[in-house]
This record gives sequence, C-alpha cells and structure tokens, in this order.
Amino acid sequence: MRCQLCTLITLQLLASQASAQTVVPWRILGDTSGAPHGCSASEGAAAISLFVAAIRRADSASLERYVAPRFVFSTGRFTPSEPFFAGRSVPEVLRYARARARANEHMTVQAVWFNGWRGRDLQFGPIWFLRYADDVASEARLGYGKGAYRCGQGIIVFNLGPRPAEDPGPDRYRGVPRASR
Repeated sequence: MRCQLCTLITLQLLASQASAQTVVPWRILGDTSGAPHGCSASEGAAAISLFVAAIRRADSASLERYVAPRFVFSTGRFTPSEPFFAGRSVPEVLRYARARARANEHMTVQAVWFNGWRGRDLQFGPIWFLRYADDVASEARLGYGKGAYRCGQGIIVFNLGPRPAEDPGPDRYRGVPRASR
C-alpha cells in the first residue's frame, strides 16, 4: 500500500511538472518577471497553449483543468453574421467549441505580450493569433486578444476579436528578446 501511494505521488508530480514545462510554439514578449512565490510565467504560458488546444478539440476535461473556477472567455465578430460569444462556465464554452469544431475552426497563436504579475495574476495582451474556419473566410483571419492567468488556478480571462487594421502584429517586435521565464 505504501509503495502504491509513493508511485501515485510520483506520477502526479511528474504530470504537474510536464504541464508546467510545456514548450510554447509561439513568441513570448514583454514582462514575465516578478512571479509570486510558487508561481511561474512558464505555467501561465503553458496554460494559454493548452487552453487554446482544449477549445480546438472541444475537450471538456482539459477545459476544466486549464480554466480557473471563475473565468470568462469571449470572442468578437470576425464577420458581420457571426455572433459575439461570452462564456463563464465550461459547459457554455464547450457548446461554443463544439459548434466551432463543426466549422473546422482552429486558432494558431503567433505571439503573446505579457504585462507582468499583479498579485497572483499574470496579465497578457495583446495576444496575436490566426483564426481559420470554413464559415469565417477562405483564408486565415488576423486576431487579437487579451487575458490573464491566475497562479495555481488557470485562465481567468481570455478575450479575442479581430485584429485592428492599424496593428502591425507581433512582427513589429522582431529582434526583441524573449521575455524571461
């Protein structure tokens, strides 16, 4: 019995370390320094990637894991006929994600600008991304957003919309060093 408990604890520790060590495939910009004790920006960056993947897969278990108990996810209109969406529960976001999956939607994060820690919250924005969906356009739409990650809980805010025409995107930061993790 004691060995089984040790094995279980070891597996849980490895699983938590694996999610915290997720390598993000996008550029990290801005200020990620000043994390409170027990928190890390790499966990926040991983939560962003894992949350986006959970939306794409309409994965309820992952959504539960990567959002805080109280959160909001919203997306603006990318086309005139597309409705605005705001969800504050996993079932609401899951319904949205399933509907978007039927339209073959997926989002590719390009870069995230971090605005530092405020208490236990790591603020980010803008987040630049490309949005693909059969009912949105024949080519990728440029997206823009903001949000926050709460240490030890998950995503608390994730707001998305079309990228303003005057925003040049993350390429304006080419050559800027990656933020400290």
